[in-house]
Amino acid sequence: KDAGRLAGLEVLRLLNEPTAAAVAYGLDRRAQGTFAVYDLGGGTFDVSILRLVDGVFEVRSTAGDTALGGDDFDRALAGALLQQISGAVGRDLTADPHAVQAALRAARHAKHELSEREEALAVLEIEGRRFEVEVTRAQFESLIAALVQRTAVACRRALRDAEVEPSQIDGVVLVGGSTRL
Repeated sequence: KDAGRLAGLEVLRLLNEPTAAAVAYGLDRRAQGTFAVYDLGGGTFDVSILRLVDGVFEVRSTAGDTALGGDDFDRALAGALLQQISGAVGRDLTADPHAVQAALRAARHAKHELSEREEALAVLEIEGRRFEVEVTRAQFESLIAALVQRTAVACRRALRDAEVEPSQIDGVVLVGGSTRL
């Protein structure tokens, strides 16, 4: 609140992140309901169960994984790209920082493409050579399946802690770029 006031703003109320997401999506206009806010950003994941009663949100539970995010999806794909290219180069590239950075850039680009298409071309420039690797959505999903499963574990924990069954959830708000996957 003090930071807002110092910036010359009139601070009416502070909202926690899940409530702010629910308000941003207009859920506060409903009379009541139970909602899940699934927030999968670049570096962290959390899920919150909110109950709306008479226009007021109550956070019923929060769970997550502070060591899981979209960056992990990038690293999984980058590792697979490096393994494939290492054979063509004749040496292990996974310890080469320049190759790792090139693979991460290519993986991010391919990940974004795969959120809208079934296939993407990962292009890497390593040691003055250009490599093109075709990646399918099915391959990518296979690479990240264990990571996505970790989000499901947190979701079940949040539902259990809120004492809510999945059928009682009236809506889900997806927050963070990696939810496009």
